[in-house]
Amino acid sequence: MTPPKTVAVVGYKDSGKTRAVETLVTELTRRGHRVGTLKHTAENIDFDTPGKDTARHREAGAKAAAILHQNAAAIFIDDHVKVGDAVKALGDLDILVVEGFKTLDTHARLLVPRLDEDIEKLRNGLEIAAVKVPGSGFTGDTDLPVMQLGDAVRLADLVEEKAYPMLPGVNCHGCGYDDCRSLGQAILGGEAEARQCVRNSVEFTLRVNDEPVPLGGFVQRAFKGMLLGFLRSLKGGDSPRRVEIAFEVEDDE
Repeated sequence: MTPPKTVAVVGYKDSGKTRAVETLVTELTRRGHRVGTLKHTAENIDFDTPGKDTARHREAGAKAAAILHQNAAAIFIDDHVKVGDAVKALGDLDILVVEGFKTLDTHARLLVPRLDEDIEKLRNGLEIAAVKVPGSGFTGDTDLPVMQLGDAVRLADLVEEKAYPMLPGVNCHGCGYDDCRSLGQAILGGEAEARQCVRNSVEFTLRVNDEPVPLGGFVQRAFKGMLLGFLRSLKGGDSPRRVEIAFEVEDDE
């Protein structure tokens, strides 16, 4: 599954972030994109409805509960979930719009300032524009491109052009850059491509204990060639399109 292009909408409380997300999602969906959203909250809130069956299951001791319907599903997990795992759970998307997560430096960002001084506080080198929300104290005094909240077309155009798949944030140096933020800056500057991230490569992915292991281009091609050679010698393996291999390693091996 190809990871979705990702853009974060960041700003301080009551800056208008959610309005910006709504504007983007509406226009991107109108254009035919499969859009997902992911929001960060610092509040300790109950995501389930008290008294409902799933809440009662969790009160009884279940660490996770799910409810499924023909047209929808909800999963409640009483534990920390990594951002990357949450993205995978959202399914096959074209574009992911993230609200919040100010400290993450793994994807492009739209800043939604309340005041001019918010710009410098929010910057991390991955911002592609500032969004001016009606009624805010932001005057537009910045060297960044300034987008009006109501200009959904320009906002969506910018995201389509600039957003790239979320980087893993592990700073493995496999891409040749010091860290994921540096690679992201190079991507936005037109000096690199997102596919240089060896951990996000859809060509060949190796995971050990659910964590991706970085592989250079030569190693990926060697592994892939070896596996396809074995597969094509087996009955039913002559026309592979997607290959998945998983096995458990016993403790005494």
